[in-house]
Amino acid sequence: MPTWILLHTHSVIAFIIALSQLGMFLFLMNLKTDFPALRWLKLNYFFGAIWYFDQVVRFSMYPGSEGSFLYKSETIFLYGPVLVGNMISHLQISYLFIQSMFEKERKIILKVLIIFSLLLMGSIIWNEVYNKSNFYVFQVISFVWGILVFVFNFSVTFRKAWSFRKTNHDAYIAFLILTCGSTCFFTLSIICVIFGLFSAIGYWTYFILVFLGEFIQIVAYLRYSSVFVGFQLKITAYNLLMLVVFLTVFTLIFLPPELPENIPGRLLQQDGLKKVFLIIIASVTITSLLLPALLKRTLTRPLQHLLIAVRSVNNGNLDIELPVLYQDEIGSLTSQFNTMTNSLQQKTNKLIEYSDTLSELYNTQQQTQEQILNHVSQEIHDNVGQMLSLVRVQLNLAVQQENKENKIISDAQENIGRAMQDLRDLAKGMSSDRIKLLGLYASVEQEVERIKRTGIYEVQMNCEGEERKMDHQREVILFRVLQECLQNVLKHSEAKLLNINFRYSSKSLSIQIKDDGKGFLLQPVNGSYGLGLMNIRNRIQLINGQIDIQSAPGAGTGIFIQLPI
Repeated sequence: MPTWILLHTHSVIAFIIALSQLGMFLFLMNLKTDFPALRWLKLNYFFGAIWYFDQVVRFSMYPGSEGSFLYKSETIFLYGPVLVGNMISHLQISYLFIQSMFEKERKIILKVLIIFSLLLMGSIIWNEVYNKSNFYVFQVISFVWGILVFVFNFSVTFRKAWSFRKTNHDAYIAFLILTCGSTCFFTLSIICVIFGLFSAIGYWTYFILVFLGEFIQIVAYLRYSSVFVGFQLKITAYNLLMLVVFLTVFTLIFLPPELPENIPGRLLQQDGLKKVFLIIIASVTITSLLLPALLKRTLTRPLQHLLIAVRSVNNGNLDIELPVLYQDEIGSLTSQFNTMTNSLQQKTNKLIEYSDTLSELYNTQQQTQEQILNHVSQEIHDNVGQMLSLVRVQLNLAVQQENKENKIISDAQENIGRAMQDLRDLAKGMSSDRIKLLGLYASVEQEVERIKRTGIYEVQMNCEGEERKMDHQREVILFRVLQECLQNVLKHSEAKLLNINFRYSSKSLSIQIKDDGKGFLLQPVNGSYGLGLMNIRNRIQLINGQIDIQSAPGAGTGIFIQLPI
């Protein structure tokens, strides 16, 4: 072994923390999503990994190497800048994590820390160049900087935790955890300023508190970050954390840190420390490479297949069955998924069959209704209409024979004329043949004319776009729906103004019927709507249309129908 290298317990712990920092940095670099603190998190773990790898070298240097050209260069050009970057990014994360707060303060503190970092760098350069690399001064400079940063950091995390205590429980817990981490770093800085790093209490508390602080932060970022973290990555990360905790405790118990000047004691630990280094490298390699592969095969891939299958079911594909690959919780979940889709498929088939039966019955009902209406219309025209025409002729003859005006007969003639007109309108309304002859819009227009003749309502009707023909059965059903809507206005609305708008496009027909009547409270009664509304909705659904009814007491009623052509 070269004489300038002498491994130390803290070299091992620094190496463990460096690996965890590097792992977090790689994890953050591979994230597909973005959030406000991400840039600072990357910087923090980038600088953190470099800083702890540097600590591996610094704690492994042979006593007395301080003041060498290599030591001075490393301290000025690597240690100082990396420490500054790590501390500044750490504080910025506290301001931005989960939810940005104290934005104005954050920018001011960033400027203040940049100024202090220049002072820090100047102090380090002065100590290395002009003060003969005084290690005590170097420690004081570093730890005073740590105290300054972590006082701010503690203030930010505690205030954010307090602000979230009643509004966001997860954020509240996250910042309480981060406050504990800040406390660890702040405490170790105070201890090392008072007692010195190279003292019994300093050596024992420094890396214990550093490790706890870093461990707490990683757990908080993994657990409470708003980004998606997959099972495979999360389990691997937590296993690595548990592994490094075990290795750290193992190292501290069986290879406790010796003071730098105790060369014989440190020499006795060299073989053990080298073995621990090899164990760490092997354990981390196995955990990082083999565990993800095993998890991908037994956990992640089956879960991904399940997720794809669930999405397929959400898109309406129930004819899907997954193979049960493992006899574990994932296998049980897969089996239950297959049972669920099979049950859903059977129930869906029954619903489709039931719906087809209902549609067939409803179509038959509609056809029967149209036949009855056509028959009644024909009877009115052929029989009742003819009889009324005959009575009218007879009354005319009676007037001519008496050769004088008879008030009673005149009134009878007028009433019969009105009755005949109403019967003609009624017959036209009942007959579906005129829809085939005139078209939907013109047929509705005739209904509107009949309403206008009452003199009670002002009706405005217009058509946008060129009228397009539809299947006759669909036009008949839609006409009956519009008839029922108009009848509802006449019976219940107490309206004065009625607007009817047809809008034809290349693929659809939109119809709006709006009145200024008294409106009504649109809500189900005993779980269902009124019979009239249900009938309207069912008819529109039968022709693959959509209907929206909007109404409120005192605000009139609007009916909006849209169906494909």
